[in-house]
Amino acid sequence: MSAVEKLLAVVPAWRRVTTAAEAFNQPDHTLLHCGPPAESGKSLVTPILNSAAVACVYEGWASTLEEADRLIASGGITFEPAQDRNVATPMAAVVSPSMKLTEFTDLNDPSRFARAPLNGGGTGADPVPRYGYKSQAALDFLKFLNDEVGTSLAAVPDNSPIEWLPIIDEALTRGDDGHLRHQEAHKILVAIIRERLGAEFGGSNSDSFIEKWPFFHLNFWMAASKLILSAAAGTKGSGVITAFGGNGDEFGLQIAGLPGQWFTCPASPPLGNIREPHTIETCVGAFGDSAVAEGLGLGAMAQSYCPDMQGLHSGYTPDDIFDLPAKLLLAEHPKMPKSGARVGLSAQAIVETNMTPVVELGIADKNGIHGGLGAGIYRPPIAPFAAACEALG
Repeated sequence: MSAVEKLLAVVPAWRRVTTAAEAFNQPDHTLLHCGPPAESGKSLVTPILNSAAVACVYEGWASTLEEADRLIASGGITFEPAQDRNVATPMAAVVSPSMKLTEFTDLNDPSRFARAPLNGGGTGADPVPRYGYKSQAALDFLKFLNDEVGTSLAAVPDNSPIEWLPIIDEALTRGDDGHLRHQEAHKILVAIIRERLGAEFGGSNSDSFIEKWPFFHLNFWMAASKLILSAAAGTKGSGVITAFGGNGDEFGLQIAGLPGQWFTCPASPPLGNIREPHTIETCVGAFGDSAVAEGLGLGAMAQSYCPDMQGLHSGYTPDDIFDLPAKLLLAEHPKMPKSGARVGLSAQAIVETNMTPVVELGIADKNGIHGGLGAGIYRPPIAPFAAACEALG
């Protein structure tokens, strides 16, 4: 079975809400971050370290944010790439053992799972986990997101897992792109949650929060995307992308034929409309595991479905954007017949065509003070794809 056949066979479904400690025994004093490995906690970018400090207090490993900073600086926290655990975490958000995760399983192979933390929603100025704020407000929000929203959602998939490809397929036909625009998928998700939880859930703090922020849906699709990509891992000779994302310092990828091996390049900031008065000089390099949606083939390379993103990225999107799906993505997904979306990003196709994929990502303040600064376009250089193909032989 080829790598792309393995991708196409996956039927991702929301199975449950769990925690990292329950799901895969994540130990105390260990945090998962986005993108490829960092050499040490000290080499992680400030927004991730800020989120790590908040997580340490949330877990009770430190009593104050200042104490958490000292714990991290002393080497008392182990940092690991989330995708190496089949977890996808957005931007600066870290995953600690007791945080709630949305868990997806493959209905064609129920032994396989992928997970993501709950998304904070919010604007760039809000103290949500993915923007890398370090404050009491960020800690209070993290408690609300996990202890209240996460607990409320735990009963939603209990009766039966919820298939996700039909949701994305429909959403693409209504103008979503599968990464930065989620309005239509979010409407479907909200309807499912309300139907399953009933009138008692309506009007609750969790219900109001989820309804307000379409980005809440993103992490569900991140978990589903990671589940799909990981199905191809271990396919001999294949250059299909199975991991994709940045940690702010480096951007990296894995391919099916060399499971667990990262190929990286320096992570420059995405280019886009940045919240004034900030400039590109104050932006962190490309980061976040939401790039798994791009590694699958949606997001920037699905701009043809999404006039909103075409407008948002106008002036920054390369001229060849609409040529990329046919050249770099290996197959039209049979389980997304309405949209006809293509999936399966190939490192070999990238090298052969000398055309790299285009990725859309959120942008954040590199100093961890001003949070989210906008969204933009990142086009990784060909070097890590070429290195992966060379290592594949």
